[in-house]
Amino acid sequence: MRWPFCRLFNKERESEYRNKESSATDVQPIHAIIGLGNPGDSYRYTRHNIGFLFLDYLAEKAGSTWKKERRFVAEIASYTLSGHKLILAKPYTFMNESGQSFSKLMKYHRWQPSSALVVHDEINLPLGAMKLSDKAGIGGHNGMASIFRFDGEGALRLRLGIGHKGHPGMDLKDHVLGRFSAADLQHLRTQMEKWADSLQLIVDNGPSSAMNFINRKDNTQ
Repeated sequence: MRWPFCRLFNKERESEYRNKESSATDVQPIHAIIGLGNPGDSYRYTRHNIGFLFLDYLAEKAGSTWKKERRFVAEIASYTLSGHKLILAKPYTFMNESGQSFSKLMKYHRWQPSSALVVHDEINLPLGAMKLSDKAGIGGHNGMASIFRFDGEGALRLRLGIGHKGHPGMDLKDHVLGRFSAADLQHLRTQMEKWADSLQLIVDNGPSSAMNFINRKDNTQ
């Protein structure tokens, strides 16, 4: 059964949008969704690669094929929402150099950073939870630190929860590079339609309005 994420949002906001034009004037449309992770099969199911896993889900859902684009240092696929064509991008630099791919993609298309949505792991959210941010700092995330070095501060971010370290003494690197269990992966798979619905809200209603709904307590726990 489809999770009624968009339907609930539209019902709550129906009166607000009834007499408004559908195009937003305060923000640029989203043109690219960039998932962060590390390339290679050995990293595929690690917690740090949750951004890649979600983009793989979107590409599979759209029947889109990944293609390596050397000019962007990334694998590229396409995804369409409400008639709006989006680029999906998975940098094949390692996580700490993600900004290179981000910068090349933005410059080639002459897009502003705010037209990109970056999807990445978040240790301060429970497994499978999500939070949409537009003015957050790097939060100790090396991939986002790299994107900031390439003038990506204005990018929108969808943070996907991977949960805290198993115990306080555990090295953070061991946690984020640790593999999801089979049960974890099954749980994440059940959440991905919910995450995909959040993209629909962003495209249809703009980040600010979508953020009010996506970041409700029941979506971040």
